[in-house]
Amino acid sequence: MSHPRLIIYQELLGAPIPLSPQELYRSLLKKQKKIGLTSIYRSLDLFESLGMVFKIINGPSVKYKLCEIEDHHHHIICKVCGEAVALNFCDISDWSKKVMESTGYQVIDHQFYFYGFCKTCRPLKI
Repeated sequence: MSHPRLIIYQELLGAPIPLSPQELYRSLLKKQKKIGLTSIYRSLDLFESLGMVFKIINGPSVKYKLCEIEDHHHHIICKVCGEAVALNFCDISDWSKKVMESTGYQVIDHQFYFYGFCKTCRPLKI
């Protein structure tokens, strides 16, 4: 792992919430770590392809968080605060079979996210 990637990884490791590439860039600048925004985007793409981080898309917002579980898993994400919780199970074999039967595709991978309101934010939305 290159030094800039290590710095980006360490910043994500210390982040209590998911970060956008721009938030990551500003946070690193405050710490006088000069890594270009393009390098941050490329590193995040690489980390995502390796399963080290996951991308949270919430409307126009895109943020990244380190994966806490190495094996295949999914997440539930709060629509208000962005808290993300890893779900260490995945049993969509019946659904995957239906997708293959109805499309003729051979399913080799999938991504699945749940969105909702965490315990802290739920009262704010009622």
